[in-house]
Amino acid sequence: MSNAILSGEGLQKYFQTRRGVIKAVDSVDFVMREGEVLGVVGESGSGKTTLGNMIVGIYPPTAGKVIFKGGDISQGAGHRSLEIKREIQMVFQNPSSSLNPKRSVRQTLEVPLSVHKTASSVGERVSELLSLVELPPEYADRYPEELGGGEKQLVAIARALATNPSLIVLDEPTSALDVSIQAKIIGVLMRLKDRLNLSYMFITHNLSLMRNVADRVMIMYLGKVREVAPTEEFFKNPIHPYTKMLLSSIPVVSDAEEAVKPEKIVSTGEIAGALNLPPGCSFHPRCPFVMEVCKSVDPPLLEVEPEHFCNCHLYPNDYKDKKAPWQ
Repeated sequence: MSNAILSGEGLQKYFQTRRGVIKAVDSVDFVMREGEVLGVVGESGSGKTTLGNMIVGIYPPTAGKVIFKGGDISQGAGHRSLEIKREIQMVFQNPSSSLNPKRSVRQTLEVPLSVHKTASSVGERVSELLSLVELPPEYADRYPEELGGGEKQLVAIARALATNPSLIVLDEPTSALDVSIQAKIIGVLMRLKDRLNLSYMFITHNLSLMRNVADRVMIMYLGKVREVAPTEEFFKNPIHPYTKMLLSSIPVVSDAEEAVKPEKIVSTGEIAGALNLPPGCSFHPRCPFVMEVCKSVDPPLLEVEPEHFCNCHLYPNDYKDKKAPWQ
């Protein structure tokens, strides 16, 4: 992909515990285009946050590569150049824990400005950053305890912007906030994306949010990518049984919305434990369409439509001639 800013090649992250190995991310491939929003969606334990942590260097991968602007940055943050650290930033889920309570907003923003030397006048740049995230300049002298949850997250976003990044990993940036505040944060993020030509990896469990935010959606389940597609295609033509199950469970408020939801698919079992993953496709214990091959062979991620990828034994390359059970 000629305009790719970020890609993962066979990414794995395994954690050794006393009880065994947790395969948090297992052989994940993906590509992000420059300037796009890639929505990474999954339930708790899907590996989506671990994937984001590998992108920013918090975890080095157990195997595979992280490629940024054509260069291999697979090593952890301790081995990355200052330039790479400047270009890739992260906004965490809970601003109350990601901000130092003993630092004022000004001091919080001055740290990356001083480390990366991205401003000739630190004081002026602090004011500019607050303006970018739509906070008044007097907030510079406030401390986190004096801010609301949404205001704290806006400060965290301003801190990420301080280095003039090109890519920001957003790890559930609104899930800890009230619904009314979530809309403001999303609005600020999208305006900043267009104004500063940013690329976002938007990690979330909220699939309905991605309809209006993401350019493409990537579904993860138990460490693996199960489906990837452009957003319009994804919501119009979901393919994987797990994706259909997620979409059919989204609450709606009108008959028109209900009419465009996929036919409800009810899972048949429990989510497997991370320490006891089933052989074959890890979704097969919950899938109502499970076949014998699903229990022993994990299907590859195949392009079943232009730019629409899925890994499911129901969908070989010629899947259009082999209707799925619900079609």
